[in-house]
Amino acid sequence: MPARLLMDFISGAWAVMKKDILEEYRARYAFNTTLLFCVTCLVMVSYSLGGAVTDPMLQSAMLWVILFFSAMTGLSRAFIKEEDKGTMNTLRLCCRADHVFYGKTAMNFLMMSSVIVIVAPLFIILLNVNMRHVGYFALTTALATVGLSAVSALLSAIVAQARARGMLFPVLAFPALMPVFLTAVRATGMSLAEAAPWTGGGELVFLAAYAVAATVGGGFLFEYVFSEQ
Repeated sequence: MPARLLMDFISGAWAVMKKDILEEYRARYAFNTTLLFCVTCLVMVSYSLGGAVTDPMLQSAMLWVILFFSAMTGLSRAFIKEEDKGTMNTLRLCCRADHVFYGKTAMNFLMMSSVIVIVAPLFIILLNVNMRHVGYFALTTALATVGLSAVSALLSAIVAQARARGMLFPVLAFPALMPVFLTAVRATGMSLAEAAPWTGGGELVFLAAYAVAATVGGGFLFEYVFSEQ
């Protein structure tokens, strides 16, 4: 019985994610917008600084500032696009709330991970970054992206019916995501430094705890948001 419930959950979340993947493949709006923002910012920073910034923490901060604002551009549309197209009620009729939330979260994670896979090498090349601990960097970005994806999906559902939703989403996201971004900046800076990051102050533990809290807590809160809209 538990295995059947798990398979039902996975198939339901995958159905929602697959729908969004097909929509994004046809339109390529959110991915292209997010990627273009990241690349443009990286090129401008590289041109203006010319490799002058060598401090690992400053390099890390620049990367995550770019990723934060690009996420505000792309991830906010998870539920806003459903409201714009008038398909939100269809989702309520056809899908369970947990399927919708985790399907949207997985789609956000896939999109941001795809952007990071492209942006990270450009960041290393354009800013002349010496990536000393690739595994630590990859784990940091993965954990931070999980938390970012879950929180963004929940906030997108909250602001979907608001009039000033384009402005409201980053206003709500800034305090909710600031802990994970500050920790990600520090952890990424440690992956660029010479010292071994694995003996650090528990940044990965915090990012993992945040990711679990965001995905589990977000799923419970989304039930209420989804049913009350």
